[in-house]
Amino acid sequence: MRKKIGVAAASSALLLGGLATAPASAGDSSGGGSEAAAITCAAGDTCFWVHINYGGNRGRVAGNNGDFRDFPQGQCASGTWNDCVSSIANRGRECTVYFWTGFNYTGRYHSLSRNDEVPNFAAAPPVGYNDPAFNDAISSNHWCSPR
Repeated sequence: MRKKIGVAAASSALLLGGLATAPASAGDSSGGGSEAAAITCAAGDTCFWVHINYGGNRGRVAGNNGDFRDFPQGQCASGTWNDCVSSIANRGRECTVYFWTGFNYTGRYHSLSRNDEVPNFAAAPPVGYNDPAFNDAISSNHWCSPR
């Protein structure tokens, strides 16, 4: 199964990676996005977008990040990427990435295999997770193992 959900109560050590943000392509200025936008995610990164279907601004990480409040994003209500991710793509070089609803890899998570993407968390598999509550709920990410 390429996508999994899990629950965790314990926290883990914070290992900060890098995060950069970039505006979506000019064709995405309406915030609607398109699945083709996911292909713009660079090799080695996992990317995420403010809106479903890869719309709005894009962020990217290449390491473990225990707190998405550390990364500014003007299109988000909080002013950061915390609880603002609506679509994701994994272009990592080696492994699965895990997205968590809590800081420091706590709460619920979904995994995303290499070269996979999810344009809408509410969509039924294999397109999404059938989990609308995961939209705008991501607070941390960890590579290769849940933590």
